[in-house]
Amino acid sequence: MNLSRLLLLGIIILCFACKNEKETNFNTPQLPAKLDSLSTEKIKLELLKLSSQAEKDLQSFEDFKNLQSFITTLQNSNPYYINKHVDSLELLVQTFEENLSEDLNVNTINSRLTVIATELGLLKLLSESKNPDAKKILEANARIIKAYNSLIIQLNELSLAIPENIEKELLRDEEKKEQ
Repeated sequence: MNLSRLLLLGIIILCFACKNEKETNFNTPQLPAKLDSLSTEKIKLELLKLSSQAEKDLQSFEDFKNLQSFITTLQNSNPYYINKHVDSLELLVQTFEENLSEDLNVNTINSRLTVIATELGLLKLLSESKNPDAKKILEANARIIKAYNSLIIQLNELSLAIPENIEKELLRDEEKKEQ
């Protein structure tokens, strides 16, 4: 009889141990899904456009064209592609900063580039983790697009505020009045 009680007690303990083990499996944190290269997820932010004057002013600045092209690509990209090309974007921003012309090397433009570089640094940290989270990568990409849009606003304002351009516009207006 002692043996049967001992066996029954062993079975009961085994059942409780299995039940507890199952419960702990449910409490383990879920890892984010791996990035999918075929994902259709992307951000829904529009890129601002340069004013016609700013376009003329930046027409010969290849580094800006490269940055603009890459930002346009990132705007339409999924988290997998964004994650893969963080280093390329970082290099483009650094090159753009290094090759600023004198009229663009002003505090307002430099501060916008610093914000973009900071947001890129945060995205790079996310991309270097073992299991990058697609949602966080998209959020970081959205912040980069917002920072880029802020740069575009400053470039537009700067192109309108250059005294030489304002003087030319005033002279054209006077010529039109005389005719």
